[in-house]
Amino acid sequence: MIPYLVAVLACCIAGAMGGYILARPQEALERRGLAGGDGALTGLAAARGFGAMLLMAHAGAAGMLGYYPSVGAAMALALALLWAGAAIGRLASHILDGQGDSASVQTLLVEAMMGLCLSLPFWAARQIAFTGPTVTV
Repeated sequence: MIPYLVAVLACCIAGAMGGYILARPQEALERRGLAGGDGALTGLAAARGFGAMLLMAHAGAAGMLGYYPSVGAAMALALALLWAGAAIGRLASHILDGQGDSASVQTLLVEAMMGLCLSLPFWAARQIAFTGPTVTV
């Protein structure tokens, strides 16, 4: 039960982040140092699209975790892989590009924790037993 609650909480946090980006794309881009001075509408549209994607994907996963937990666990695992991929990419950037500002390190930790929290329902539903493969006869 606790892994599902943790994953739903992670979905709520990510959904809130998506809602923030959707509502205030210029401010969100400026916070990450990505806003251009020309006020390009293409960047705002991309940011709003990303925010809506975060909001809808995590809202759907949270809803399915409550309504049909096995499907929700699979959806949450897919989102966990996305967050973990973002963390791996950011870590590679730290190592290869020498980028290491405090905001980027904090974001790396958030991405890793989101990946971990969203993967919990999948692993809890599997109740991993390390006895090896089984065959039903």
